[in-house]
Amino acid sequence: MTLLLLAIALGVMALPLVTSPAPSQGRIHASGFNGTSVVIGFMVTIAVVAVTSPLFGFGFVLAVLLHELGAALAIRLIGHDVARVRLVPLPFMAAPRSDRPFDHALEESFVALYGPALAIPPVVIAFGLAHVLAPVAPGLANFLHITAVMLGSFNFVMLLPFLPFGGGRVMRGISDAFWPQLGMFLTLFMTAAFASAALRDQSLAMGILAAAGLQSLLHRRRADQDRLTHNQALLVMACYAFVLTVHFTAGFRLLAELV
Repeated sequence: MTLLLLAIALGVMALPLVTSPAPSQGRIHASGFNGTSVVIGFMVTIAVVAVTSPLFGFGFVLAVLLHELGAALAIRLIGHDVARVRLVPLPFMAAPRSDRPFDHALEESFVALYGPALAIPPVVIAFGLAHVLAPVAPGLANFLHITAVMLGSFNFVMLLPFLPFGGGRVMRGISDAFWPQLGMFLTLFMTAAFASAALRDQSLAMGILAAAGLQSLLHRRRADQDRLTHNQALLVMACYAFVLTVHFTAGFRLLAELV
């Protein structure tokens, strides 16, 4: 019960994430909710179910929608008129989240971290409810536990330092503030590590992550985007490390099985 009470307290403290007033003009649009996107989304979900389970598939859909909603809320908070919640947020297959580019790396980092941060209270509350309900409703407790694990796993992957993932955008902003070449070296290191693990363990998941790392090398920074100051970079780095650690801890069970 203590775990659940602490989780609820965390949820209450996180309410400003969804109640902070956004600029009065503009709104959030639903994007990609058409036949093609529904089919693609269904196929991706089936692939997730095939390598995990149907319950994890439900958690995956919830994780995607919560992540997109968080990004859209962040875009509205920084003053963009148009923010989109996309059903299938895949490159070249969905409209951009905003019609305006991010003029400052701090804005881009804020949007990249907002969705994963918004997912932390549901993860913790689901774990707390699962712990309390396990003796009386084991089926429901298992469902909540699996949902929390998938939320953690999905957001951990989104925070990997690869573009166009949010983690790649954050690391690019941090590296530009201290050493512009750091992001490339980190990407090369992580890609080599994933590729080595894929060859050693014959892991499809590790191979996919290695491929994601390779394609992220093709993305180039906007020359006209303002960089983070050193103090801003340290703050963003601390937030990134905290959110990444929380989601890795939450999704460790599934991540370990896939790897």
